[in-house]
Amino acid sequence: MYDSGIGGLTTLALLQAKLPGCGWLYFADNARMPFGSKSRAEVLEAAANALNILRKNADEIVFGCNTAGVTLDPDGVFALRPDIDSHPAQSTLVLATPRTLTGLNARERGFMCADTAELAVLVEIQLSLRFKSRTSLTCAPLADYLDDRLSRYRDKTKTVLLGCSHYIYAEREIRGIIGDAEYLDGNAPLAEKLCAALYEKYGTSPFLPACGTETKFIFTGGDESAKYRWILAKLREEYVPRFLKNGV
Repeated sequence: MYDSGIGGLTTLALLQAKLPGCGWLYFADNARMPFGSKSRAEVLEAAANALNILRKNADEIVFGCNTAGVTLDPDGVFALRPDIDSHPAQSTLVLATPRTLTGLNARERGFMCADTAELAVLVEIQLSLRFKSRTSLTCAPLADYLDDRLSRYRDKTKTVLLGCSHYIYAEREIRGIIGDAEYLDGNAPLAEKLCAALYEKYGTSPFLPACGTETKFIFTGGDESAKYRWILAKLREEYVPRFLKNGV
């Protein structure tokens, strides 16, 4: 699993629930975080470096980062990407980083695109504070920031694409502003694709007990393993159950 920071933990939490017999290596490129404000060349370089490392240490590779998934499309990698092709532009709000929006040509194609350039970093800060106090995964302090950027889309939006895995942590606050709409973050279809591919590849159930179940973390910056393990545990409590309840 690869991401610039904690966003991909949402993907990992769901995949661990779907594949309880698999071991995981989570590569957090936290020295380069955030990706969304970087140039295409910088993202390509970072993702290529990650691929070189992960291909030597993993059987399958997942990008839990929409920016990397949109910018780089390597063979054999399961990547998060906003599925804008499946939704009408005039009623779909795409929430994503500047690099992801550019890669999708979302504005040029007529989609509503809010200015949330700072959100990934703000979420990282909020979750670091939550870790220090060992409270829930709330982004409530970001409500005013989000209201300033999203309230204008309230009456126009039928579908919200959370096109950055960091934004998933703020979904409750986003729902509070936009209201009744369909909210999609891409993790469920990605999990379905990975499970199907494993089933086909190994010719058996994708729950692979022979792989071991350990989760390891590597970082390009400071070691944040304790924070990541705490967030991952909270996601299993607060995020994953709604997918399992819906049969995902």
